[in-house]
Amino acid sequence: MSANGTLLSAALLLVIPVAAQAETVKYSAEIKALSDGIYRGVSQTEGRPQYTAGAQAAYGKVFVGVLYKSMRDRTTGVDNQTQAMLGYRTKILGNDVTARAIFKQYNGTRIGIDNEFMEYEVNAARKLNARLTAKLNLAYSPDNYGKAKEATYAEWGLDYKLTPKLTLQAANGFRHNQYSTDYTSYLAGISYAVTPKFNASLTFTTTDKSELGARYGDSTFVTLSKKF
Repeated sequence: MSANGTLLSAALLLVIPVAAQAETVKYSAEIKALSDGIYRGVSQTEGRPQYTAGAQAAYGKVFVGVLYKSMRDRTTGVDNQTQAMLGYRTKILGNDVTARAIFKQYNGTRIGIDNEFMEYEVNAARKLNARLTAKLNLAYSPDNYGKAKEATYAEWGLDYKLTPKLTLQAANGFRHNQYSTDYTSYLAGISYAVTPKFNASLTFTTTDKSELGARYGDSTFVTLSKKF
């Protein structure tokens, strides 16, 4: 494991026992099933289904978490990804803000592939009115996966509640990967809250680099998510 990964793992081991002793500690978990493993506009599964499972422990505004993702990439051999994260939630000038430091590891890769890295991410959301919410996602990695080095991602989006359970979504993002592929992503979708903790959505995504193959092409996929 890299030095960054070791430091983050140590932070998790220190924070979790302290949080566990506090009466206000809150635990949560979520599982998801996607018919195509789309992430930031491109497929992580070569068009096949993806399954994720994650858990968090929060103490006040601070939280720690872990995440597992199934993946598929025959060029590198990767078959899953694991994450460990340390985050902070707050409110700034009416915006809900979440910042996270995430250690990501791609497992199953061939020998010699740079398969672990740190990513730093900030998400902000602001209610523009009772139905409309604006969202912003910014991410930075100083040394990303594989041949990519410095990498950034910026995405803005809107959620519009048609009804208390039915929400329309639209987003536009840009990905920069030093020594790899830069692209612009587009997303449109609709989600339905079957219950307060079970959600189903239908999403269409594409990028401006569809000529590079199916990974960057059009995808319409279903997502089912369950919170605990």
